[in-house]
Formats: sequence, structure tokens, C-alpha cells
Amino acid sequence: MPAASKRDVCVWLGTLASWRSGLVKRLVRTFGSVEEVVAQSPRALTQAVGQRASVGRHDGGGRPGPGQAGAAQALPTGDERRFLAVLERGPCGLAAASAPHAGGALAAWSDDLYPPALRDLSDPPFCLFVRAACGRQEVERRLHLTGKATAVTVVGTRGPSPYGAEMARLLGRDLGLRGLLVVSGLATGVDAAAHRGALDAGRPAEVATVAVLGCGADVVYPRVNRSLYEEVLLRGLVVSEFAWGVPARAWRFPARNRIMAALGRAVVIVEGAERSGARLTVDFALDLGREVLAVPGEAGRRLTAAPHAFLRQGAGLCESAADVTAALGIGLVEVARLPGDASVGGDGSRREAVIEYAAALPVLKALADGSLSPDQAAARCALPVHEVAGWLSRLEVDGLVSLEPGGVYRLRRS
Repeated sequence: MPAASKRDVCVWLGTLASWRSGLVKRLVRTFGSVEEVVAQSPRALTQAVGQRASVGRHDGGGRPGPGQAGAAQALPTGDERRFLAVLERGPCGLAAASAPHAGGALAAWSDDLYPPALRDLSDPPFCLFVRAACGRQEVERRLHLTGKATAVTVVGTRGPSPYGAEMARLLGRDLGLRGLLVVSGLATGVDAAAHRGALDAGRPAEVATVAVLGCGADVVYPRVNRSLYEEVLLRGLVVSEFAWGVPARAWRFPARNRIMAALGRAVVIVEGAERSGARLTVDFALDLGREVLAVPGEAGRRLTAAPHAFLRQGAGLCESAADVTAALGIGLVEVARLPGDASVGGDGSRREAVIEYAAALPVLKALADGSLSPDQAAARCALPVHEVAGWLSRLEVDGLVSLEPGGVYRLRRS
């Protein structure tokens, strides 16, 4: 049998971790670091992984660790059977079996394509399984863009109030319009509203949103979100640390939450009860040193307990996307630097104007490629003509664009 590459080992370990809670944390504790784990021989790893006693099922004094996500109970027979089958197959035997289907790709810990933010975790996934409704090359391009983007994770309850659902949707949309990537978990409620808002922002050339699942990336869960899942596949990415076809299990969702926390430079909690999965995501974010913001709600309500608790502990107040960008110190993400090194924000006053017109980002980016009429700009941005025409008029008054002969608008370069 040929020698296993580091990538083969990562895919093998990632697939094993799909069926055994806390496996990543146990291996890192055993060998000292992810680098050391990946450098071990398959025999050494098999010996470490194959131990089935309670060792590694708990973290220290009997409490589940973050990567274990609270699953201290024995795995179901079916899960254990699948785990042992993957273990016996070994790294080389698994490489072909784990090849992604159409619209799928793998990002192993040893790959350059692996999202850098996940390396901040003490127990990062050995492999990320990624899916979109496109070819493998486009999936990998989107994953590359995701790794470079400024991401914001939006979390909250599965049963939000009308106010909470609307706030999540507006945050998702306005963050998208400001050039930030919205990350959430595709659950019902706040997650779904945030994804929907990001999709409504209408950024066809970008990754609209990233959904992190607590099951295989090719598994639709919950089923009620099938149409949303398919829209995310069309214009964003669905990612998971769990292998293809892995079903949802209770312990996989808290494990999923640490990935959501790591991917975002900030985490915003919209609504949640005192004890909720959203709170766990925020706790992971605090451990990672990420910015944490909370949307305030009506005093004394059950669903405001979690965000208000974090506000009392010093979380940032979030009433709009502007609060998120201010917390991150990025008035408007990269709108001041357009293709060809064209600076729209050369002086302070011009930059302040750009920040004020954050929602005009798609129009500004469209004009970066050349002069356009309102109709052409609207088609390029996938926005209504009247909305684009309004932005063009305001941008002209502020001096960011100029109206040229023939009724076309040109970006003024400083």
C-alpha cells in the first residue's frame, strides 16, 4: 500500500471525527498539537484513535470539552460501526472513498485552501467538507474568497419574535451590502433570517453567505429549510467538518458552533434564552478573542436573556450593521480601494462620504469597471433601476461619481 500523504491523513482523521465525539481534542492532547498529530504514522494514530474506553470521552474532571460538544454518552451502534469501518480502512484506503461528489470539495488542514481563521482553534477540524451548486473549481474559488473575507457570524434562537427575525434579516442584508460575509448555521429562526438577508443583498459576483452545518454538507437539515439550503448552494457555500452523508446528532451542533465562532471576526447574538446554543457560540467567540455584539430587546423577556446577559458583561451594543463595522474598526470594508488601485477614499472627507453611502457598495464596484448608464449599472448590480438611479444622483452630489455625455456615470478617481 502506498505511503499516506499528510492530506490523506487529515481526510481520514476528519472522517473518523465525524463519528467519534471529541476525537480531535483527544488527539491534540495526546500528541501536543495538530502538526504533531498529522506527522504521526498511521499505526501510532490507529493505536491512539482505537482506544474505546472512557479516555477522551470527557475533558479532565468529567466535563465535556468544547470539541466534544457535550456528548459523553456511548455512540449508537450504527455510528460506532461506521467509525470502526473507517478506522480499519486507513488513510490510503479512504482517499478514493472520500472523493467529493459533484458540487463538493475537501479542504484538509494541510491545504493552503483551508480557512486561516479555523487555525485559531485549539481543536480545528482536520478536514472541511464544502458544497455549492457549481463545479469543483468554482467551489474552491468561493472557499478561497471566504478565507480572505471579513466574516460576521449571526446567531440566535430557533423561535425568534417578529422583532428578532426582522433584526436578523436586516443585519444579514446590511452586512452584505457593506461588503462583509454573513456566517450562520442554517437553523430555523435567526439563522435562516440572517442567511435570507445576506442573499437579499444581491451581490452576484461574491460569496453571499456561508452556512455551517451540524451534519454532512450534503444533508439538508432541517428539512423545512430545503429551499434556503438550495439558494445558499447557488450563491454561497455550505460547509461542515462532518463527512458526506453524516446525519444530524445532538452532539454535532455544539461542535459546529465552534466553527461558526472561529470563522467570524465578530459574532452577533440577536435573541436567545438564558441557556441556548447561541450562548455557546458566543462563549467560543470570547475564548478566541473575537468581537461580540448583542442586539438589545424588550426588558424581562425570555428571548432577551442571553443578549442582555452579554451586554452586562461588556458585549458591544448592536442596533445596526454600522455598529458591527465600527466594532471591527472598518468603516466600510475595502470600498476605498477599487480595482486598478483607484482610491475613492483618498482624503478624510471623501472617506467619510463613502462610509455614509455604505449601501451603494454594489454601484461603486460596478462603476470600477467603466462608465455605465443607470440601466446598465442596475443590470450589473441586480438592483431596481430606480434604486440605482437614486444612488447615482446622491453619489454625484457628493463628488464620488460624475455624469458624462450620453447619460453615463463615471467613477471619479483621486
